[in-house]
Amino acid sequence: MRELAKKRLNENLKQSVKYLTLVFNDFFILALIFLVGALMFWYAQAMKTMPSNLWFYKPLVGLIMWLPLLTGRLVTLLKDADMQFLFTQDAKMEEYLKPMIKYSMVLPIILIVLLGGILFPFATIKAGIPVWSYALIVIGTIWLKGCMLLIEKENLYFYYNSPNWLSLVITLAVLLIGCLGSYIYPIEAVVLMIIAHLGTKKEKGIFDWRYAIKAEQARKDRVYSVFSMFTDVAEKQVNIKRRKYLDFLLPKSIAKENPNLFLYRRSLLRNPEYLNLLVRMTVFAILISWLVQDWKWALGLSALVIFLTVYQLLPMATEFDRNFMYRVYPIERQNRGKDLVKVLTLGLFIQWLLISIFWLVVLPININLFEAMAILLVFTVLVIAAYLPSKVKKMNQKNFGIR
Repeated sequence: MRELAKKRLNENLKQSVKYLTLVFNDFFILALIFLVGALMFWYAQAMKTMPSNLWFYKPLVGLIMWLPLLTGRLVTLLKDADMQFLFTQDAKMEEYLKPMIKYSMVLPIILIVLLGGILFPFATIKAGIPVWSYALIVIGTIWLKGCMLLIEKENLYFYYNSPNWLSLVITLAVLLIGCLGSYIYPIEAVVLMIIAHLGTKKEKGIFDWRYAIKAEQARKDRVYSVFSMFTDVAEKQVNIKRRKYLDFLLPKSIAKENPNLFLYRRSLLRNPEYLNLLVRMTVFAILISWLVQDWKWALGLSALVIFLTVYQLLPMATEFDRNFMYRVYPIERQNRGKDLVKVLTLGLFIQWLLISIFWLVVLPININLFEAMAILLVFTVLVIAAYLPSKVKKMNQKNFGIR
């Protein structure tokens, strides 16, 4: 079983590296550089002006250090066929899961150490946490994540059922107590968690294959959802669902509606890949604007977000290329690129409008802010008028040889 686990981990690593290479492309690296630079600039400026030793600083440190615990669920790499071919190996599943737990710890450790390093000046200077105590908090956070993964492993057996939210609540309480100055409590709480959750069952029960496989499929779907924001993921299963609250954006009568226009509009509103992408990028632009608190940085980063939104929505141009019924039905395809541009134009203008409205809420209102809103509108129009049609035209020519 250990060899099977290593084989699957190697295959999963190769797949992850393949998609990460596509995710961290030139555009994303450029956006990441601008974003990190903006956040570090804001962080450095804020450290100069914020007062020291306010009552909520220490709990805030604990809350921020708790955020990486939300990532990195247990990786099992179990497949549907395992329910038939490995169901007699319950006694050996402990051996299979040991390397899986180590693998699952890699991402949380990186995030905890990275966030701990970024937060170090604020925690030690402004919050007044001693350096040695802060180091114990970081180490304790890693230890807490290990306990959470062990509890997830125990949940794979029939005898054990501890909800994930309970572990999150306990770890949050532990970190808040630790950051308030009682550094000994996190270690005690970890020991209590291990004893209470893991030490009471010496013999393993029956492995819950159905639950384990379903949990792994849900975990993979979350990972593929992140990758699909930047590239096509063949393994991802897309579930199209109707959102009734968005039906007002669709025509009430489709008798006179352009088929391509209707299909692209429905796809944008009902395909979670595209709609969630548009929502996430809009929220992202609002968030970074609130963090930087400067109209110049907000303008530059929001323009970059709008461009990246267009870049990531371009796969809509080829969405129906493999649909047999789309090729068979007498649907006019000569101007489908223009129809897609119309749909994306509406989406981008809504994105610009939401960003501008929230700028009025989160940024100081002055003449510069209104100029930034106008410049962002001009940039959006240029992207729609110049970049988007040319890219859509190239993609359509490549697949259908049409405009």
